[in-house]
Amino acid sequence: MTLIVTVAVFSLLNAFVLLTFYVVTSESPVAARLRGLTLPPALVATQARRDALSKRPGFLSSVLTTLGQFALRRNEKSLSFQLGTAGLRGPSALPVFLGARTLVSIGPALLMLLPQLSSGEPLFGVLWKVGLVWAVGHFGANYWLQQKSQARMRQITEALPDALDLMVVCLEAGIGLNAAIARVGQERTAMDDPLGSELAQVTAELKGGRQREEAMHDLGVRNGVDDLKSLTALVIQSHKLGASMGQTLRSHAELLRTKRRQRAEEAARKLPIKMLIPLAIFLLPPLFIVIIGPAFLSFGDLVSVITKTG
Repeated sequence: MTLIVTVAVFSLLNAFVLLTFYVVTSESPVAARLRGLTLPPALVATQARRDALSKRPGFLSSVLTTLGQFALRRNEKSLSFQLGTAGLRGPSALPVFLGARTLVSIGPALLMLLPQLSSGEPLFGVLWKVGLVWAVGHFGANYWLQQKSQARMRQITEALPDALDLMVVCLEAGIGLNAAIARVGQERTAMDDPLGSELAQVTAELKGGRQREEAMHDLGVRNGVDDLKSLTALVIQSHKLGASMGQTLRSHAELLRTKRRQRAEEAARKLPIKMLIPLAIFLLPPLFIVIIGPAFLSFGDLVSVITKTG
């Protein structure tokens, strides 16, 4: 019993001392907020070094960039534009892609070349196989980039009428065009939409002091979408002429919606033609085998019986 009382009194005294120390040394919420906003110079330097390290490219990115420096660059401008339309931008986008394409094309080719030569295979056959592997890797990387670019352009084209509707609502609510672009960009970015990220970039350029005409013109050029180019040209022309921006965007949204419906109808009309080749290759031969096969077997039995009796 004495031991329990002693432990309880010791615990209470420790709790009282710790509580008193906390009350004496605690700071007000305002002081805590100010202390968080004003970091010491050492902590500021440490945070800057951490940010620099986080922005530094990783090992794989550095290796791919190094490989890309030695890659062929005959169509560097067109490749940079295609990377931009695919959403792969930045100063290291081109060398990283060139390095990755070199790695997936030359790497497997070298891995096949060395064992084939060491095993004593004919040189012509080895070179033919190695060239085929290199071509698959090289053109496969280009095909992947092309598909990624077309998919992103298709997403922007499909999302443009809905974004224009939101922009018209913002304009009719009394918001300016720049604020409407910022609002729509914020809403579409939350949906992980490429058009939202592009509008957010336009908003950042406008906040940085760039002219609206230049920002809108670059929006249409860097994405390669025809509907977006026509929209930016229409916005620039309407702003110069002083026309109603809300009515202009509403009419253009109806036009883009009509074009989207026509594209859907065109794809639906092309569907029977596209289904014809798989149907002829994969469905008709098994169907003929199932239908005509028993007749051929019966005909073969009939011929064998006639041959024996004859």
